Amino acid sequence: MTDILHKIVINTSPQKLYVALTTKDGLAGWWTPMTEARPQVGSRATFRFGDGNMGPDMQVVDLQPGKYVEWRCTDGIPEWIGTRLTFEIRPHENGTELLFGHRDWSEPSEFYMHCNSKWGFFLGVSLKKYLEEGRGRPHPQDPDF
Repeated sequence: MTDILHKIVINTSPQKLYVALTTKDGLAGWWTPMTEARPQVGSRATFRFGDGNMGPDMQVVDLQPGKYVEWRCTDGIPEWIGTRLTFEIRPHENGTELLFGHRDWSEPSEFYMHCNSKWGFFLGVSLKKYLEEGRGRPHPQDPDF
């Protein structure tokens, strides 16, 4: 098993970051506008890309307000099924630190590398801009790597 890991510092509060990671409006503002999600353990979150037919379905596994979010992919993108997405939120002298993991990939394939690049953009550019400037760059405004 292998993981995608990213560390981002964002000039925002832990609570605002948590809201951006757990609510439909927050997620739509930086990842994809075709989002259905709610901050409730056990609920299903769906994310669609392209023509709306492709994207992962997630089960919300753990929520600790202002501290931690975890999802498990249950359907959608075949390489993602069974993987976990973890978002650890920590106070930082310059705002809030996000430790992100897309965990339990079966192998570091070319698609894994593509997703690693996309996560770098969505977290380090889009989410950061969303929280610091009020406007992210969600799909389809992301670069084509």
